[in-house]
Formats: sequence, C-alpha cells, structure tokens
Amino acid sequence: MTKMRGFTLAEVMITLAVLGILASIMLPAVSRVRPNENKVMFKKAYYIAERTVSELVNDENLYPEGDGTHVGLDNLSEVTYNGEKFTGNDKFCKLFAEKVNTINDSVNCVSSSSNPTASNIPSFTTTDGIAWYMPITDFSADKFITVDVNNEKKPNCSFANNTCINPDRFEIYIEPDGKMYVKGVKEKEYLSSNKSMQ
Repeated sequence: MTKMRGFTLAEVMITLAVLGILASIMLPAVSRVRPNENKVMFKKAYYIAERTVSELVNDENLYPEGDGTHVGLDNLSEVTYNGEKFTGNDKFCKLFAEKVNTINDSVNCVSSSSNPTASNIPSFTTTDGIAWYMPITDFSADKFITVDVNNEKKPNCSFANNTCINPDRFEIYIEPDGKMYVKGVKEKEYLSSNKSMQ
C-alpha cells in the first residue's frame, strides 16, 4: 500500500505568510517605479504643442509675413487650409485643431473670457484624452494653451493654487514667433526631468 503525500495545513499557511511578506516588501518598490501619469501626459501635450506650433509658424502659406508688422502667429489674415478658410481671432485655435487628432470635428474656439478655462469648455479634445483650452486672440499679450491631461477626471486643478498635490492642468505659453515656454513650478519640474518616473 502506497502512502499519499500532500501538504499539511501548516505548510500551506507558512507558504502564504512568506508570500505575503515578500509582497509587502516588493509593493513599495514597484509603486516608486510606476510613472506619474499626469507628468507623462503633460510632457506628451507639450511636445505635441511644440511640434504643432512649429509647423504652423513656419508654414508661409498659413502665416505669411504680411506687411512686416506681424511676426508670425499674430497674423490674422485669411488663409485656406484643406479647403476651409481661417481668419481672425480664432485662426490659431482652429488651425492647431486641424493639425492634431481630435475626437470629433467640433472645435470650440469661442470664449467669453480671455482665459478659456473660465468657461470649463475645452476648445477640443484629442484622441489621447487631453482637453485643450486654446487662446483666441491676436497674441498681443501673454497667451497660453491650457491642457487638462486627464480631461474630465478629477482633480482638475493646477499647482498654481497651492492646494493641488497632483495637478492635471498645465499652461504652455506661446509667443507670436512660435517660441514656447512654461512659467509654473510643476511645468518646469516636469519638463526639466529627463526621466518619466517619479
């Protein structure tokens, strides 16, 4: 007669306890390696904006030199792109939307305020889930794009109000000549870091 071998309840309990201890040691290390999603998405949004603004300002058909008083993006003269006419204060917003992958064709470049985020209605949303709030002016003063990197998910705040620990809204400033920069502490921190990990 052969004897059946198996695990005793005590052996199973010891094995589970060892696995639990190993998991508790490994979880903090794994969570430190996980990237900050808002940071990664802001960097992506910044590079999309950088590429798109460069394409726009360097396209002589979209932003011609004109009479010499316009440097680039402040030229509001009418142009045709993909069979559609663009002109005036919403020219930059609509041309920008034409160059990126938006979720649908509706582009809201009209706002009652000089700060488009006041209306909480994005100009458009791209397929990666980033909500873009675009300036609708002639670039005569500080103009910036506000991006909400996770769209409708909370907290919908920026680091500027000092109560937001993990901001998801960021500002990207644009000059008429296409120069881009950031002013915010978190924006500078996220862009200066070459690592996407935190």
